[in-house]
Amino acid sequence: MTGQYENEVFDRVKKSEREAVLAIYRAMVGTPGCTWSMEYPNETDIESDLAREALYCMRGPGGGILGLISVDADESCAALPQWSPAKRAAELARLAVIPEYQNRGLARRMILSVTEILKQQGYGAVRYLVSPENKKALASYAKLDFVYCGEAFLYGREWRMYEKVLQRM
Repeated sequence: MTGQYENEVFDRVKKSEREAVLAIYRAMVGTPGCTWSMEYPNETDIESDLAREALYCMRGPGGGILGLISVDADESCAALPQWSPAKRAAELARLAVIPEYQNRGLARRMILSVTEILKQQGYGAVRYLVSPENKKALASYAKLDFVYCGEAFLYGREWRMYEKVLQRM
């Protein structure tokens, strides 16, 4: 379940790394384009991701976490009508890269890695929501062949919707 990059390893987060995950999430609060707060994401989100074995990370040469990405199980997002009628879709969520590794393509490498895992697991599509104010994310994800599906209002804010079909029905 791992992918190897130059001096990086894509892997699942270990349960013992909860505090490190929360610290990375908290460090993102207040950064440009970030919609997170001190209440979200929280320990419950981390526990849910860990229990579903759906929290992944990119590790650096020493094994420390450089970035995080989860595969969410959000029924509200899944129910949005703008998505394609994929037989089985996964939502990418809670993507974070520690500040000193931002703007190096790490987010793209994590998305590509988790997308390949999901494809091997038989998922038909990968989806994500992104804040229209998150210009860095919008620019980065544009290079990944995701299709813009529209806009949605969810969780009290506007989102842009993107999807990549992995397998045709």
